Amino acid sequence: MTKRIFASLLVLAATAAFAQNHIPERLLISTGQYVGPGARPLGMAGTYTGIADDFSSVWYNPAGIAQVKRIEVQASLSRSGYANETSYYGSPWDGSTSNIRLNNLGFVFPIPVYQGAFSFALGYNQIMSFDRRTRILADGTGNANWHDFDELESGRLGAWNLSMAADVSPNLALGLGANYFVGADDYTLTGNENVPTPQYTEQTINTDLSGWMINAGALLRIGRFARVGGMFQPAMSMLLKEDWTQDQNSGFFDYRMTYPAIFRGGISFAPGRWLLGADIEYRDWGTMDFRTEPPYAGVTRAEANQDIKNTYQATTRYSVGGEYLFPVYGVRARAGYSFEPSSYQDVGAGDKNHHIFALGLGVLVDRSVMLDVGYRTSSYRENTTAGLTEDIRSSTALFTLSYRM
Repeated sequence: MTKRIFASLLVLAATAAFAQNHIPERLLISTGQYVGPGARPLGMAGTYTGIADDFSSVWYNPAGIAQVKRIEVQASLSRSGYANETSYYGSPWDGSTSNIRLNNLGFVFPIPVYQGAFSFALGYNQIMSFDRRTRILADGTGNANWHDFDELESGRLGAWNLSMAADVSPNLALGLGANYFVGADDYTLTGNENVPTPQYTEQTINTDLSGWMINAGALLRIGRFARVGGMFQPAMSMLLKEDWTQDQNSGFFDYRMTYPAIFRGGISFAPGRWLLGADIEYRDWGTMDFRTEPPYAGVTRAEANQDIKNTYQATTRYSVGGEYLFPVYGVRARAGYSFEPSSYQDVGAGDKNHHIFALGLGVLVDRSVMLDVGYRTSSYRENTTAGLTEDIRSSTALFTLSYRM
């Protein structure tokens, strides 16, 4: 389900005829497909807080770049896929979309010091994909508000990052990152409504996003084989600038939102050729907040924030992952699983939580070049709107090339 299934009732703050008294079923960023940078973390289902030893660490745990002992250059491409099989009052239809984008590009610079480690990192990371699609077709029975529509959304949220990390004791590294988020979301809907009278409608919403955020991390090395990591990202304020059109109407709206803080912890063990890890992540989506008046006709800021408290919930994400080294071939095989609860409380029948399965492979091309491939997929069902059931399959593939001088 995209964020604006009732798009004909939303966003047109200048058009009183479309006034409503609640926020939409999905708010931007709260339900995007989180990707994160790098194929190696992806192949272990994002289990990286307690591993964190390359450029990807700037997102998962910035303290991890202290473990990079040689200058590193890393670049990744992503391929995202989204398929949605809908049933609307008994009539099935399929919707799918896909995209290929730059996932990350970054550098890590270790600085020679008398003892311990001190490193800087600079680069860009894609954090979230907004790509999704919903198509419906009514069979003429029931109380369908629509005869048909095609709802398509595309875009991404990325972050420019500057991080630093240092060993503050023989076994403890601390890291700090500054992130400038920038992104765009393009939404379109075309379809034929049944109410209040049969009519064709065409709508677009183009949103530009920007905001600053810092994150801090720690990584403790326990003996030769174990690491414990933690990452904290405080609540982030973001500016959203929307341009919209509906049929013959158009306009714009700028507003600010605050998104929840992130607490993440992880542990890893590396006995011999094995590397095993586990992560836990907590976010309270009920703390999202409109800092200015929301872009929804008939909804005040106070009402919108009350709706958030009533409809969004705290989530605790768990993941496990690992890799095995085949030294003769210079190959690392990876796998992982992640349980990601829905941030939205009322998604009706079906499994609202996401079970994500991941696989990955790393190949040492030569002593300085590493090629990593990661793939993750999940399937789930949602039923938030009367008469509509959605069976959704999403997938992400990452290809990462790393060079260490």
